[in-house]
Amino acid sequence: MIISNKNVGETPLEFLNRIRLEKPELKDETLSYAGRLDPMAEGQMMIIVGDENNRRELFMGFDKEYEATFLVGVSTDTGDVLGLITKTTEVQPPSKEIIEVVNKISLIKKQNYPWFSGKTVDGIKLFDHFKNCNTSIERPSIDVTVKETELLSVEDVNVKDLREYILSSVGKVKGDFRQEETINGWEEYFKDKSGNMQILKVRFLVSSGTFIRAFTEVMPFPATLLKLNRTKICTA
Repeated sequence: MIISNKNVGETPLEFLNRIRLEKPELKDETLSYAGRLDPMAEGQMMIIVGDENNRRELFMGFDKEYEATFLVGVSTDTGDVLGLITKTTEVQPPSKEIIEVVNKISLIKKQNYPWFSGKTVDGIKLFDHFKNCNTSIERPSIDVTVKETELLSVEDVNVKDLREYILSSVGKVKGDFRQEETINGWEEYFKDKSGNMQILKVRFLVSSGTFIRAFTEVMPFPATLLKLNRTKICTA
């Protein structure tokens, strides 16, 4: 078993292919991963090597620690910046409301699988249901435990810097993720904006399978996951 860092823009498969190139001793080994990360996320992923794949269940279920950065004022259909914008506001929530939101997240015991996930309903993946406008179905849920939350900071970030980061990050993603449509949407959003926007940085320690970007669904104001760094896989 190996723990290595995935980069922003990589899919898990691209991550494994990169590791093969960087570690020639693994080029002929069977590699898989335990605990995926979305393309926009970075940080630790666990690689299962060779015969370890015969007992994959031993490597599943570890708690994970994350540092998440949420952009306040805009929501997307994926919950992160790789999605299409669905709602915006110019109103910035006061500090008291932000603290209440973080405390509310710590009480979550169950999450609906995000529409843009590989979970299936009636043999069809949720993101295919969404793309076909079949959003009347009930999304399956997953039991989660939010063991720790810590509001690290509330900051103002220049709109120009945000635009450059989002467009650069989305542009790194390969494959069919609606990148062109997403980039056009962000370009339109930022076209007439100036000044600063608010970001929230929060540390989470959560059970395996928890979707950090799904926390935006319980926020009372538009927000989207701007950055996500998995800082620790709790193997001990």
